[in-house]
Amino acid sequence: MRKLIIVCTWLTCISLNASAQQNPFTGTWKMSRKPWPHIPATTIELEIGEPENGILFPAKLNIRYSVFSGSYKVLLVKKSNGQLGIGRNKIPFSETPFKLGIWLMYLNGTLDLQGKSLSLKRMWIDNFGIWMKGLYDDDEIYVSTKVTLRDLLYRDSISFQKTNSTPWKDTATQEILHPENRDLFYGLYDRIISYDPSVVLQINDQETLDKDTVTLLHNGKPLLNKAEVNEDNRRQHITLDSGMNTLAFFADNYGRLPPNTGRLYMGIDQQEYALDFTYRANAFATFMVAQIEYRPGKKDTTTTIASRKAEPLGSFEVKEKNITLELWDGQVEDGDSVTLLLNGVPIQKGFAVKKKISQIPVELKRGENILLFSADNLGSIPPNTAELRIRYGGQTKSFGLNTDMKRNNEIRITYVPL
Repeated sequence: MRKLIIVCTWLTCISLNASAQQNPFTGTWKMSRKPWPHIPATTIELEIGEPENGILFPAKLNIRYSVFSGSYKVLLVKKSNGQLGIGRNKIPFSETPFKLGIWLMYLNGTLDLQGKSLSLKRMWIDNFGIWMKGLYDDDEIYVSTKVTLRDLLYRDSISFQKTNSTPWKDTATQEILHPENRDLFYGLYDRIISYDPSVVLQINDQETLDKDTVTLLHNGKPLLNKAEVNEDNRRQHITLDSGMNTLAFFADNYGRLPPNTGRLYMGIDQQEYALDFTYRANAFATFMVAQIEYRPGKKDTTTTIASRKAEPLGSFEVKEKNITLELWDGQVEDGDSVTLLLNGVPIQKGFAVKKKISQIPVELKRGENILLFSADNLGSIPPNTAELRIRYGGQTKSFGLNTDMKRNNEIRITYVPL
């Protein structure tokens, strides 16, 4: 008898542990709406798969009403323990007898979890050419059906009830999480490789400061939570975790002037990237996601620098092999840094350009020498700019440096001994 009790207790522990590990979002959610007895019910079903890294949820959306039937692939992204952001684009598996097209953008915002209920909280879309689009196509055959579906997607209350906890499984989950077809955009950008653990992040409003607010998460941890886009939260540095890092950038509202026009600048491993809600493909989106894979180790930056276009600034002759470079920021000190190469060999890496003049001694070889200046970043005010003065034998030459991630500055100095 005692053995039986132990076995039962052990099985109960396993069951409780499995239940605790079950993600509350995964499974099938369903709603049915029948406002009038003489019309058929409209049903919406949401099948949510297992999340990747606990953040990215592939899902299948099914909509049925009267003669219409449609199934769609969509990406959901965890915003908090009780919220999933809804991807802007819903890619059809199938639709018949007509297409909902741009109306599916009405299903935006978040899905809020309360017990076994998942409720839609929209961000309202206006003035984007959606409202009547496509209503009278097909010779008006399906206008009544379209009106019912349009109204449901646009403004009617939508609340799902959980019918089972079995995760959605399909080959399409990998297409959503790792799309090979670049024409299919679920809100997830191409993977970025970084050999540097430090990342610069900067938020700004691409248009008027109009009370847009954003949320930014790094591997599920909030860096900004419903923060207004203004001068106070423009710039910060983060350290990447080993392996895959997920940056999820959410629009919380559309401000006073829809849509949200926030932009996330990312300086990653001497390259620049941006998640920008002003791009038309992201207009009225709930989120954008960047994935950054951190690979500890050294990257050959010389190859990257050499692939950029070299813009010549000038050439001159000197009689001395030892010269001095003087560098400073002649405008606003904004975090610019540069790498200097002499004849293809780095002599300074990550050299910070300050308001105060910095001196760098250089020893030339006989004949022609190529001095190359390459931007490590663009600072907070692109492009990367600096003032350069070269001192040699009581003389000076001055140049204005203007570099970016595609363009180097080059100066050729010929050393001819006396």
